[in-house]
Amino acid sequence: MTTSIYSLPIESTLRIARHYFISSDGTFNNSIGWGANGIEYNGNGAKLTPEQQKRVKEYPEKFGCYNIYSNNCEMFAWYIMTGRRYSGQTQVNSHTQIGASVISLVQPVLTVRGMKYVQLEQAIVRKLNEDLEAAFKSKLEAEQAMRDEFWEKRDAGLI
Repeated sequence: MTTSIYSLPIESTLRIARHYFISSDGTFNNSIGWGANGIEYNGNGAKLTPEQQKRVKEYPEKFGCYNIYSNNCEMFAWYIMTGRRYSGQTQVNSHTQIGASVISLVQPVLTVRGMKYVQLEQAIVRKLNEDLEAAFKSKLEAEQAMRDEFWEKRDAGLI
């Protein structure tokens, strides 16, 4: 088989919508796709030309977050294979176009690009919490040292 675009019906849509992916053997088990978590590699992926590999790497930064209506798996597959984005599901079929448009309004998405910022935010929060905890511990130790000094002076009859 040659590397090409394949699709599977999405059960949760009553098989109306399809998930598109690129595969060299025609199976989802060895494929490259696009979804809410960004680029999805399954098994051995797919055999791509250097130009297609370049398109895979640039896709998240070039087109942004996954969106079922405006940046979906079909658009990804067509772009990787041809250099042009296309989605028959959202550009041709009116019933899937309307459904995808409505779903995209409430769709929670975290893609590779968004994940970078989440990870950065988590690292900052983790560092701030560590610094806050260290400052709190330091304050407690200083207060305890003052109490210890008071009792030592009191016991020595200096107060």
